[in-house]
Amino acid sequence: MTIESSLILPNGEVDSVSLLEDDEARLRQLQELVGGCVEVVSLPGERCMVINENGKDGPHMINHTATAIAHEAEAIMSSDYIAGVAVILPAEVRQ
Repeated sequence: MTIESSLILPNGEVDSVSLLEDDEARLRQLQELVGGCVEVVSLPGERCMVINENGKDGPHMINHTATAIAHEAEAIMSSDYIAGVAVILPAEVRQ
């Protein structure tokens, strides 16, 4: 069984991605998708956004779509931004 999530690319493209149900396998999959260690940003409705915790180190692309979602949710400071790929997980993953 898989968990349907949203993948937000820095170019603004949003795709559906199937995540593995097993916690350890899903963590490895998320690390691969975001390109490194994960950081979790809480969103309303018990959803969360997973990003690369070191995404701003070195050359990077601002993810304007993910940044707008995080700002609207007041999940990050107004001067902050999301860099790189972001994955939005549904509420059932956090339970």
